[in-house]
Amino acid sequence: MAAPAGLDDAFLRELRTRYEAQDPSMAATHLQALVDSVNALKVDVAVVGRRGAGVTTLIHALLGERPGLDDPQAFFRQAPEPLVQPASYTHPTFPNLALWDLPGFQEPEKPGDYTKRLGDLGKFGCLVLVVAEGSPADPLLPLLKAFQQKRKPCYVVRSKVDLDLHTAKRRFRARYSSAEALALARNGVAEALAKNGLDTNRVFLVSALEPDRYQFNQFQDKLEEELIQLKRAHDGELEDLRAVSPRKIQELYQACATGGLAEVPAIIHSALEEPSQIRLDVAILGEAGSGKSALVNALRGVGCGEPETAPTGVTATTQKATAYAHPTVPGLYLWDLPGVGVTEEDVGRLDLSRYDFFLLTASERYHHIQSRLARAISAAGKRFFFVRTKVDVDAQPGPEPRSMEEIRGSCVGALQKDGVGSPSVFLVSSLLREAYDLPALQAALESDAPALKREALEKAIPVALGRLVRRKSRALMKNVWGKTLESCLYWAAKPGPDVATSLVDTVLAFSIQLGLDEKSLAQVAKATGKPAGLLQAEIRSPWVKRPDPEQVLKQITKPVPFSSRMWSLVPYWGRGAERQPEISLEATYRVLTQALAEMTEDAERMLGQPYAKK
Repeated sequence: MAAPAGLDDAFLRELRTRYEAQDPSMAATHLQALVDSVNALKVDVAVVGRRGAGVTTLIHALLGERPGLDDPQAFFRQAPEPLVQPASYTHPTFPNLALWDLPGFQEPEKPGDYTKRLGDLGKFGCLVLVVAEGSPADPLLPLLKAFQQKRKPCYVVRSKVDLDLHTAKRRFRARYSSAEALALARNGVAEALAKNGLDTNRVFLVSALEPDRYQFNQFQDKLEEELIQLKRAHDGELEDLRAVSPRKIQELYQACATGGLAEVPAIIHSALEEPSQIRLDVAILGEAGSGKSALVNALRGVGCGEPETAPTGVTATTQKATAYAHPTVPGLYLWDLPGVGVTEEDVGRLDLSRYDFFLLTASERYHHIQSRLARAISAAGKRFFFVRTKVDVDAQPGPEPRSMEEIRGSCVGALQKDGVGSPSVFLVSSLLREAYDLPALQAALESDAPALKREALEKAIPVALGRLVRRKSRALMKNVWGKTLESCLYWAAKPGPDVATSLVDTVLAFSIQLGLDEKSLAQVAKATGKPAGLLQAEIRSPWVKRPDPEQVLKQITKPVPFSSRMWSLVPYWGRGAERQPEISLEATYRVLTQALAEMTEDAERMLGQPYAKK
């Protein structure tokens, strides 16, 4: 009897010993029933794509294996040989899930020959089609259509989107927009699918090298939801479309990753109270020639020819975004951005999520481009100071001299028309640094930096918390399969309610790890200043409060067959024929996985409640 995934020979031998000690005649029957149960839960997933599309890299990312990008020897290793035979990988978190790396398609191979080489795909319960760029290869689309017609789950993964963004960033420079680049990547695949009458709602944008970004997590959730049957209460969204700096998310995530979930709020509270170690990225934004680079130098107190001076000139000199550290405010970086064009399309391509705060510059009157930029910044949920540069030129004698009050009032009025309630306007000259509002602008940046850092952190908290809870949940989920098999073994030795009590204890241990027990709630309440009752209200899973083991036992056991109950009523011959209920491996596994999934969502809601938007 071959052992299926997750049920090794040693476990079978031990289980056979237990069964034979009780009833040798039923040992083989019990063992076969258990093997059948494991096989019933097994799901084979076919992962296929063009050669070089990143199929193998995606599979290893799904297995939780990080690529060795920090290994200096990795760049000198020979590329692996193309896959010839299908390779199977057992998922470490869900041992009943097998990921199959199928040989890739490559021209000039004929579509028919490739399909024949793959063989019968009927054994696979799911298909994942990986597309690296452009549209899916023609031989792969019929495979996708066949799975859809059989109503089997199938997904299209647009891989290597990090390379798309990198290319777009180099190409468009200041006009780069991550949202636009991601939309182009999605549309390229969706159009090819729609043209062939295929479902376009299961396209995921991922980077196997950056699984914490884009839609990798959503893709994993969908696999678990449909293949492992884990119910999900909500779906995520593209993090790159959030008005949060990915750098800020990563900083907070790394700060909190070392402690338990109940300790996370105290770490966050400490960062919010003392944000000196947190980075603040301030972007200088405006048209070419508006004096952005000169303003950066003036704010940093450096002059022409000094080290690390931002290049200036009468024409556009900044070709790429460059960060300069502020000399007196730790963690404050001034970003000198290339000049923005005058069209709405140029403004729409801006990637504002990378920065926490903005200095919006204009060297002349408030124009349409400043209006568009002000609205774009506000729409992204960010704030800015408006800096009117080169005011020394306006102060010089001329046919129409303008007073500082007149210039300031004009800027304030224009900003208010664009929806900025209480605009902060500074009139500066980068040449006359002690005159006008440059000292006041420097003082405002220094005094507001801690509050701006806290504001950026608060926006990043929900995403970082989601990552932390997800990481903890996956670590706990690895124990579920082993606990399920252990319960079956325990039942073989000692049928009865004790196995349900053991399962309840296991789930309660999960709740402690996720910070849902009373002690953890008190710890979170103390760190956040929120009432424990308010946090308790976010916990909805009945598993957090110790459930009745008898009710759990009913959920995980199979009912006694009707024929067995009837035969037990026959006098003499039916004596001892009535069978006891048997534990169900499938039911036990589903009860444990769903309980952990529910508590994971409870933990995310509970930890996020103190930081939710008012």
